[in-house]
Amino acid sequence: MSSCPIPISAVSEKARKNADPKSPAPVRLMAARGMIPMGPKDMITVLVCLNYDEDDKVSQAAAKSLAELPERILQGGLAEPLHPLVLDHVARVFSDNEAYLEAILLNKQAADETYAFLADKVSERMLGIIVDNQVRILRHPPIAQAILKNPNVLKSTVDNLMDFAVRTGMDFKDLEAFEDAKRRISSAPRDFQEEARIQQVVFESLPEDMLMEEEEGDGETAEEAEEREKKKRNILQRLHTMTPAQKIVLAQKGNKTVRMTLIRDANKVVATAAIKNPGISESEVIGVATSRAVADDVIRIICNNREWTRSYAVKLALVQNPKTPVAFSMRFLQVIRSPDLKKLAQSKNIPSALASAAKKILQRRSGGKR
Repeated sequence: MSSCPIPISAVSEKARKNADPKSPAPVRLMAARGMIPMGPKDMITVLVCLNYDEDDKVSQAAAKSLAELPERILQGGLAEPLHPLVLDHVARVFSDNEAYLEAILLNKQAADETYAFLADKVSERMLGIIVDNQVRILRHPPIAQAILKNPNVLKSTVDNLMDFAVRTGMDFKDLEAFEDAKRRISSAPRDFQEEARIQQVVFESLPEDMLMEEEEGDGETAEEAEEREKKKRNILQRLHTMTPAQKIVLAQKGNKTVRMTLIRDANKVVATAAIKNPGISESEVIGVATSRAVADDVIRIICNNREWTRSYAVKLALVQNPKTPVAFSMRFLQVIRSPDLKKLAQSKNIPSALASAAKKILQRRSGGKR
């Protein structure tokens, strides 16, 4: 039997010894047989943990006891904040018990993966609970895919799911119902109330670690730096799986790693949302103004922002960037310092008209001397 994936901390301290692999086998066996008094939450958690016990006698006894638990204990325990893996295990053991499945689906601790496991097999009534949880569907698309495979799903449910998919940017392009939803939404009057509701759903689907600003790396150890980089790579990987709607909200509200990634997104709506993120710093703006990988619209937004262009460093970065519209560069050129103007006059990386203008300003400042 493999080791238990559920942390021992999921059991209360008082009952922990009953599931601890280090406890004597007789203690674990008594617990597995349901012979040790415990509350519903601990009883269910201990029995699930003991299903993974290395002693076959213990694991088999625990599986039998869990399957035979009185309804009042199971119903009582399933209403409590059980560990997600405990709820998932119970869902798989009692996959044909609608009362228990309803309690699991209504438990906020239930994992998205548990929803996906149940979505293709539950009754129409249980499916209603799953479909109504749009935050989970957006956060974990396999739930939607499982719903579509459920033989009990109604056409109206599919239509509602596809409408939601269209509005949030989920992709079911090979599905006729999805194409129907696109036509239905595009031909209907714009529903501002529904758009606001969808935006809230999108926001609630976003991971907290993408919204919270990261701690600065000053004075950190090598291990801490590696852990920070690992978290950053994880965020970048997850960004690739996000829908356009999620990316737009993340661009508006996300942390530095998120906004500096999305500011280079191929979708201009996403990129321009990122440059307007209220958390963006001057140093980030300078980095973006220097970049040739961002969309022209992003550069224009920086050029038109009076607060940002008060900064000499921002103006210099914009003038040095060949993507900056020449009209803006010419305007900013007037306040560029002579040493920087000299470099610009000799630069091959900016428009020739701008380099020529830099030379003329230098000549004027030096009294016409060459």
